[in-house]
Amino acid sequence: MTSFYFTVTTILTVGYGDIHAYSILEKWVCVALMIIGVISFSFATGALASIIQNHDHNEAKLQEKLSVLD
Repeated sequence: MTSFYFTVTTILTVGYGDIHAYSILEKWVCVALMIIGVISFSFATGALASIIQNHDHNEAKLQEKLSVLD
């Protein structure tokens, strides 16, 4: 469990810090929270990218309509 804890901490670049998990239960909770955090951050980043992409697409449509009118 300790190896898995430090592997997840290293891969997710959370860092070791001065305060870390000591018991097996603490390590499981930390691993779960780190994985949930990465999934949440990835989802939020993807949603923001989608919003920006849609805005750019709508802007391109508007520019196309304006050029047709000219």
